[in-house]
Amino acid sequence: MPSKKTYIILITIMVLFGIIMFLIFGIPNIRQENLESVLIVGDNTTWIYKDKKWFNQRYKTSKDRYSWQEFKVFEDNKELGNFYLWHDDKWYLFDKDKNAVLTSGKIIAYQSNYSMKLLEYTEDTVDDFTYVNEVLMNNNLSTSSKFSSIYKVSIDFDSDSNLEDFYIITNVFPLDFEPETSFAIAFMVKNDTIYTLYEDVSTSNGLNGCKPFYNTFIDTNIDGVYEVILSCGQYSVEEQIDMLYQFSEGEFKLLVSNQ
Repeated sequence: MPSKKTYIILITIMVLFGIIMFLIFGIPNIRQENLESVLIVGDNTTWIYKDKKWFNQRYKTSKDRYSWQEFKVFEDNKELGNFYLWHDDKWYLFDKDKNAVLTSGKIIAYQSNYSMKLLEYTEDTVDDFTYVNEVLMNNNLSTSSKFSSIYKVSIDFDSDSNLEDFYIITNVFPLDFEPETSFAIAFMVKNDTIYTLYEDVSTSNGLNGCKPFYNTFIDTNIDGVYEVILSCGQYSVEEQIDMLYQFSEGEFKLLVSNQ
């Protein structure tokens, strides 16, 4: 029969195990459940993060709700500071004394009980077409296809000290050619593996569809892995489509869009 000392040791081990599991899984989950945020992307998109879920806010109802509230603002992925936002035909910025602040770049703003991180990046030309050609062939597209936009962004997306490459390839809205099949594809390459974010291939004259671009890379829930805001411009339509993607379980998942 086990001694009293043995029971005490077993109970102590179980208690310590429970504490360790709580520290590993419990505290992060509690922290995530308490995160709340309003994220504004450009002039047409407002998203709410609450209870570990994202919700889209209709533009006409949200613009008045958040006018004259303070937000942390980024312009072209660089931190600009804290400003009051006010909406008329677009979002305008004002300092603490209600003086107007002029901006000309791409605006991302958030209001939350925690700090989000944005990655600065540059768009690079594509010199090696190995992955581009693989994606084209996987979609039954010619490797000699012409592009209306092609570039890549190299960033440390998941904080593992290695760069991941994010590509955009598309032939929509061409200026000097007419494609029989239009395509718009966004994908990431990590460890020689291709992961698709957005893919639209259709028979058209290239004027319908949507032209994607990487809007920003942002850690929206302070877990060290960045989410991707992929935006998409439609021909002759001022309002762009904005989509927030998360990389989880080996694939990109759409968390929320403004549609």
